[in-house]
Amino acid sequence: MRIALALVVIADLIIRAGDLTAHYTDAGVWPTRLIATFNSRPGSWSLHALNGSFAWVAALFALHFLAAAFLLLGYKTRWATLLVWLLTISLQNRNTYILQGGDDLLRLLLFWGLFLPWQAHYSIDSRNKALPRSSFFAGMGYLLLIASVYFFTVNLKWGSDWHNGTAIYYALSLEQIRLPYFGDWLYQWPSVMRLLTYLTYYTELLIPLLILWPDKRGHFRFLAVLLLLALHTGIGLTLYVGLFFVINMVSAIGLIPRFAMNWLETKLRFLKSQSKRLRLKKNQTLHGIKNTLCVTAIVASMILNLSSLSWFAYELTKEIKYPVHFFRMDQFWGMFSPTVLKEDGWYVYYGIDSLGRQHDLYRNKDYVDFKKPQRIVSMYKTDRWRKLAELMQTPGCTFLRPLYGKYILHKWNLEHPDKKMVTLNLYFMEKENLPNYQTEEINKVLFCVCNDN
Repeated sequence: MRIALALVVIADLIIRAGDLTAHYTDAGVWPTRLIATFNSRPGSWSLHALNGSFAWVAALFALHFLAAAFLLLGYKTRWATLLVWLLTISLQNRNTYILQGGDDLLRLLLFWGLFLPWQAHYSIDSRNKALPRSSFFAGMGYLLLIASVYFFTVNLKWGSDWHNGTAIYYALSLEQIRLPYFGDWLYQWPSVMRLLTYLTYYTELLIPLLILWPDKRGHFRFLAVLLLLALHTGIGLTLYVGLFFVINMVSAIGLIPRFAMNWLETKLRFLKSQSKRLRLKKNQTLHGIKNTLCVTAIVASMILNLSSLSWFAYELTKEIKYPVHFFRMDQFWGMFSPTVLKEDGWYVYYGIDSLGRQHDLYRNKDYVDFKKPQRIVSMYKTDRWRKLAELMQTPGCTFLRPLYGKYILHKWNLEHPDKKMVTLNLYFMEKENLPNYQTEEINKVLFCVCNDN
């Protein structure tokens, strides 16, 4: 799990680096001067927000990449884990409007990695030193994290879509996230989508029970791993969710029981671990501090998750929320809940030059086409852009629209000096998905009018 998680961090950094200016500098969509104004979480912080220059953010990306490489190799693993975790918090806090549920899980897996003995195998550290034994509370914290993802997501799915079998139909009706090939193929089969809706719901209900069921051999946990892998393989093949499904699959590696790893090691010789079996003598004071931190994190996480349910009345006080936000232990697992989003649509980038001539900035045409593109999902370079576009459609994030429009217009003028535009009218062609492959009449909404100055 350590190796796979490090690879996910590296892949995430590479994907994010392609939009480093757009998402993390003052020349992008979200300049640093706005972070404090719109930050509603007391205690949150970000090294990436200390300076809005490209050079500063690039240097932090390089440090993050190096720490992830150390984590991958298992070299100075504790320090590498700490640095990767802190830089992940900092990066996510720099721009919260491009995050999704997988980012929360990634951050929390790194937190529990601080206490888990994941340098014990397949690492440089395991060859050079004796290793500490696993902490019971750290292991329990990890198990409860994975179980919580599925327990709370299924308990938050109380909407009619999940109980009448239409949830996957509506999810695949969202052309902003439906993938071609397998997603398009599945969308043609309403009866299969209905069956898969119920299978998804009861699989998510079963996974936490299998993870936490007392079983010395680990057969139930292994079944949970198989169900989890099947569930997220289906998500990854049909929906454009970035690294979300990969992070969830990686999170399951730590659940694989010993008997399954023994079988793998006999079939794949390179997996045979050569780590030392010696254990360091416990430092009782340090051990007590670690256990206290683990228990505190478990209790806080459970209260945070329970407070998302309507029947749980208690919430953490402001004083407790401060350290929760500082260490980014906050979490919410309401994926496609309580119902699936019905509002869908696409953006139109209506540019106007100094002579009043129109230009389509997306298609680079001298006329503006309001027709639906063949694939809406192809309009988004990465899932980060898709998430930002989704948030801009919501009433609570209308302030993002002029920032986004201004960035798009400025970027266009830099890249097309012979076709400079003075104004961008950002439209959203809104449609609502209905049962039986029907939609409401498309509504043309002007999101903002932006000038490049």
